[in-house]
Amino acid sequence: MTEVIEGLGLGMAAVGTTRVTNDRVDLERALSHAWSGWAHRGDYPLIERAQKPGNELRAGISGSSRRTNAAVVWRESGDWYVVDIALVNRTPEEAARFVGSRPLEEWKLLAELFLGAVNPGDVPVSDVKV
Repeated sequence: MTEVIEGLGLGMAAVGTTRVTNDRVDLERALSHAWSGWAHRGDYPLIERAQKPGNELRAGISGSSRRTNAAVVWRESGDWYVVDIALVNRTPEEAARFVGSRPLEEWKLLAELFLGAVNPGDVPVSDVKV
């Protein structure tokens, strides 16, 4: 689960978006959409077998800031989750080496599915460059 949460944040940073709403319903809906459309979800059977993968992923995001030695963390800031590459002075490309063996391009695909669903026109997403 940690790899997916970090990978999603890494993919978001790589496409230039580091903040999303922390509204539970909107977040879980977008996570479920992204998960169901991502070609590599079968590589993560614990999440895939969960009754509601979006709930599992949201729980992973909400607990992310408590992890130590993480390459990417999600921090709550008001009404937002903010993605932070915790490795000092690392670009997403450099940080990808510390998030499993999946290429950054695959994390970007997951992030694009997620961001497309979290911002269908009425849910705020902030394009904050890293």
